[in-house]
Amino acid sequence: MLLTGDNIATQQGSIMKLTSLSATVWAMVCMFKSPLVWTHEINTSHCETDTFTNEVSGLKCDQKYIQFKSNGLPASDHILMEGIIATNQQFPTEHSYQFKINRKPKQLDVKKIPDAGPIGVAVNGIPIFDPATQGPANKRTGKRPSTLDAGELDECGGHAGRGDDYHYHIAPNCLIEQLGMQKVEIEKKPIGFSMDGHPIHALGWFNKKNDVESKLDKCRGMTDLAGNYFYNVKATAPWGILDCFNSEPRRFAKDKFDMRLDSKGREVTGLPLKLSISAYKSTTVGSDTCRTIDGIIPEEQILQSNGTAKRIRNESVQIFYCNQSCYGHFNEADKKPQLKGRVIFYELVTSSCPNKFDMSKVNMALVYEGPEQSYKGKQSTEKSKKPPKPK
Repeated sequence: MLLTGDNIATQQGSIMKLTSLSATVWAMVCMFKSPLVWTHEINTSHCETDTFTNEVSGLKCDQKYIQFKSNGLPASDHILMEGIIATNQQFPTEHSYQFKINRKPKQLDVKKIPDAGPIGVAVNGIPIFDPATQGPANKRTGKRPSTLDAGELDECGGHAGRGDDYHYHIAPNCLIEQLGMQKVEIEKKPIGFSMDGHPIHALGWFNKKNDVESKLDKCRGMTDLAGNYFYNVKATAPWGILDCFNSEPRRFAKDKFDMRLDSKGREVTGLPLKLSISAYKSTTVGSDTCRTIDGIIPEEQILQSNGTAKRIRNESVQIFYCNQSCYGHFNEADKKPQLKGRVIFYELVTSSCPNKFDMSKVNMALVYEGPEQSYKGKQSTEKSKKPPKPK
């Protein structure tokens, strides 16, 4: 065909129309294939250092496992312990975790319900626990109380446990915000891993168009377009992570740590206490790391040095620990006929405190200096009843 000026123009117009049509079709294809809005195919590059935060080290992988280490503490800008209104007087402390995640989960026919305790690990190396407390189960329902409902969680969704181990009980919102929309929604990287090996995601946290809530199964999981099963945290209250294990849970972590000791070399396990925590601080002073918690006790009975009990309300207090010869915390007093209900006392030990450690916020009026009280050992996690009003 001879290409004249007229048919060139005609063909150019057709080409332009075709190009315009192709662009429209391509835009529609892109729209429907956009990983952010329409499809859910998670990122499975779990052995890239970029999948984890700087708090994780020693990442190595083979066909069976993902392995890494952490000290159990999040980034320094995470708000630790603040917002808690019920505590066991524990402090977030460095641990020595080694994690081993199974890369080939074995799916269960009958799903397993997690008990109070660990269910996985976040990508910053912080353990993730079931939402329940380790207190006694309800006799009627068989369920343990929720840590969230009990006021035991800080603004990031975690707290320090019996071994001064910081861990999350609900979706780790501070970590998710740290990872940001790019990693969570666009790259679809995980925020953690379950102990059964499946990744945990937060799709829909930043962009509601990416929400998968209606597609999740009873375990809070689903399968993506490539056949990869994953859990997805709830972006609204109660910020659940997973409700059951889709695959066989396996032991996935080892830990080494030293329990805090009191002045007589006995383990400090912490007395459950209603305490509205307003500030937490960890400071290195000389060879010691001093950890302090400031807060307000809404109501308690405090043992006085003369053996009587005094009721306090909305009292500002500070608990702290530097070493076994420098600490201040509350313990349960010995039961006496003249003492009605639970009575606590403030134990202050300062025989070997660092010279520059500031104790100005310690409420000296509450310090007990009377006869020695007996060691109670591991304190009960059962919530204390409100002490009766003195007659």
